[in-house]
Amino acid sequence: MDSNKSNSKASKLAGKGAGKEPSKVTTKVTLKSPTLPSKSTTPLSNLDDTEYGDFILSGQSLVGQSFERVTIERSLFKLVRCSALNLAKSKLVDIRFETCDLSNSEFEDGKFTRVEMTDCKITGMHVTDTDIGDLLLQSCTGELVQFHDSVFKRVVFQGCQLRGADFRYCNLEGAVFKDCDLQEAEFYEAKLAGADFRSSNIMGIKAHPADLKGAIIDSDQAAMLGRHFATLLGMEVKEG
Repeated sequence: MDSNKSNSKASKLAGKGAGKEPSKVTTKVTLKSPTLPSKSTTPLSNLDDTEYGDFILSGQSLVGQSFERVTIERSLFKLVRCSALNLAKSKLVDIRFETCDLSNSEFEDGKFTRVEMTDCKITGMHVTDTDIGDLLLQSCTGELVQFHDSVFKRVVFQGCQLRGADFRYCNLEGAVFKDCDLQEAEFYEAKLAGADFRSSNIMGIKAHPADLKGAIIDSDQAAMLGRHFATLLGMEVKEG
């Protein structure tokens, strides 16, 4: 298993806002919701090549397009095809993706602030080496998502299919994983103090026992992990 750490850095941001929606409250994390426009106020054709904001994009295609080192603010993407979209080294601030295809999209070495992804396809999405604050992923589906080397502050993953996700070297302190499928997900060298995995499927999770220090799990998960780590250590588990 490759546990080599990548280098990590974040990018930049600027802009104005509209009225805010109420914050979302969970048992562990209070997320600040994105500030979104009620309608598009700036035509995309009139924007320069580094800053975008105050728009609503619906039912369009951004497949394979590249917008590296840009700032996107206060915007809603709805039913947009964003597969293989490249937003590396970019800043996303007050953004919501609804029912979008984000498969194999690239967001590495950037910054997320108040971003929501709901009912999105995220297979193979890369959000690596990224500084992330107030992130909600809800009812998103996709395997082999890459998050390694990212720093998360106030994040909720709810009802997401994240089999084989790569969380190596991430700071996930205080994160909430609610009703998620995390089978075979990798957490080597991650910081997990206060991360709440209760109600999620962590069968076959890939981590050293020390990596899970401080994480919150329930009694069934504890029993499963004990058997899992015993097997990895070459012990034979028998009943009776």
